[in-house]
Amino acid sequence: MPSTLILVSTTSNSSSLSRFNHKEEIEPGSMLHSARSVDEDDDLTIRPRRKPPPKIPKQHVITNTITSYLSKSDSREEVVSVTINSSPELSFILHKPLRNRLSYENNPREAMQDFMDAHEFFTIITNPQTKNYKDVLPFLITRRRKFFEKRLWAVRATLKAMNGEWSTLGTSHSIHEEFSSFSNIACLRFGALPPVDVLIKLSVEIQTCARVNIDVVPMERLVQIFDRMFEDCHLFLRSRTVAKAASRSGAAAAKSAMERFLPLSGGVDYLIKFCRNTFPGQEIRYQWTDRGRFED
Repeated sequence: MPSTLILVSTTSNSSSLSRFNHKEEIEPGSMLHSARSVDEDDDLTIRPRRKPPPKIPKQHVITNTITSYLSKSDSREEVVSVTINSSPELSFILHKPLRNRLSYENNPREAMQDFMDAHEFFTIITNPQTKNYKDVLPFLITRRRKFFEKRLWAVRATLKAMNGEWSTLGTSHSIHEEFSSFSNIACLRFGALPPVDVLIKLSVEIQTCARVNIDVVPMERLVQIFDRMFEDCHLFLRSRTVAKAASRSGAAAAKSAMERFLPLSGGVDYLIKFCRNTFPGQEIRYQWTDRGRFED
């Protein structure tokens, strides 16, 4: 029977997800009535303004992001699954199946590497010098290169397969219709180009970024390249045509590949904010556990 090893990081004083919720302070004796004037078209019954419901942390974003940064590949035995435990104190539960019923004790080298990677990752997340995902990218590129390159390949391959599809997508005639609330960004970058040409240019830029040789390009430049790639992917996904792409189409495949790629940027920004609001100081509580379910 497989054994169980629990490794707990430094204890945090946080007790629940509520520290991440929005809190509205009300001065004693203040009245919560509508501040705007009432006219003939308004319901003349003046009702107290209710406090907005607390914001619920996007737990799937948190867990998917941690999984993406701690998994060495997409293979079952290398994926790190993550759950959030809120009792008695909030913590992350990390689990990674091992091959052929081997326990952590029988595979200490791999186990220690996982422990060290998780410790380094969470240390970077809570470091006051870490401003956003760009400060975490070097960890991903160096410590999870195989995983990262597979994500790059998937985005590049699906876009390349669309080379003959662009004219059949039925994009809007106006860039304002095609990109809706992001039209200002699209116009600033691409001027008066037709929406289909904007998508083509985005596709070319994304593929160019994804083909970069990680071995020869300095890390600082790699961060700049992938930062631009993330921005291009975000804009590409804001296309009305891409958002409504038929299942099993080339556009839908590219959309799916980018949606798996983007947690490596926006997901990290969300995780940084969540951890700093949830865990006091610079300490995140987490533990590794072997649940004892393996396949031969």
